[in-house]
Amino acid sequence: MTARQPKVPEGLLPEGRDVPFAEIEVTLARIVRDGGRQRGPARALTATVIVVGKPARLVAAADALEQLGESGGVRAILISEGEHTAPIARVTETAIAISGLAPRYLNNAVAALRLSSLPAVVWWRGGSIEALDDLANLADRLVLDTPEPDIVWTRADTLFERTALTDLRWTGLTRWRAALAHLFDLSHVRAAVRSIDRLTIDAPDVPSARLYAGWLHSRLRWTSAVQIEIRPVTGEGEHPLAGVRLQGDGLDISLDVRPGRTCLEASAGGPEPTSRIVPLGDGTIGSLIREELGVRTRDLAFEQALVAAREIST
Repeated sequence: MTARQPKVPEGLLPEGRDVPFAEIEVTLARIVRDGGRQRGPARALTATVIVVGKPARLVAAADALEQLGESGGVRAILISEGEHTAPIARVTETAIAISGLAPRYLNNAVAALRLSSLPAVVWWRGGSIEALDDLANLADRLVLDTPEPDIVWTRADTLFERTALTDLRWTGLTRWRAALAHLFDLSHVRAAVRSIDRLTIDAPDVPSARLYAGWLHSRLRWTSAVQIEIRPVTGEGEHPLAGVRLQGDGLDISLDVRPGRTCLEASAGGPEPTSRIVPLGDGTIGSLIREELGVRTRDLAFEQALVAAREIST
């Protein structure tokens, strides 16, 4: 007996048409010819975004890509893994959802369905490592986004050689990195930065804290003499970190989420104490992936931070 064909989850591309795998391109052409459901001028496509993950994570990703709206359209290829070589697909004018595809066929499916004239961004939300290695060869940019990233992070050195690699956690830390970098512009902070001997991070998302600590470790060229403590916290909403503190000889730097959870306060003590408040921005996956789709080149600061983060335990 052959395995039963998996159904595309109801919440995934609910306005799409279910078709056999072999009829995907024919159906896409028919939808475009018939005008699909577009209202007003059709959006110009800017990239192919291949999303791999469990069905529930694909639904959230599809919603995020749909929210890109007028900022630029993408062809989305959403795939969950299984054991089928040609499963049923659900198709809209700009998206294709495939459920239960055997990992060994994922690379071929993407090669056939991507738009070769556009950059290909792989948004990795979980799946088999073997499939990830194959997809990296097709990706202009590979965006990691898994609940427990260590198994992928350990393979980063190989992935660096194949594509421009990043992690959506790194994107979520942008405001935190910028706020701290502005403090380092202060003369008294720069003068005392080599004395920093302790870093403490309170974090709802521990991998994000490790990545942030890895960034500091690589940028400031810390040795093992610097003590790093990461303290997990709960109930902090969508922000990856809750607070950061760096201490050294006559220097005390802190970053904390303000009440209301929309702003970040960055403070530096010492002979010239200073404090500034900056907006944290939108930390939803829609906002984060929009930011990532605007990047095309390798990020060496991220690569160095990730290498350092792998060595940081909690």
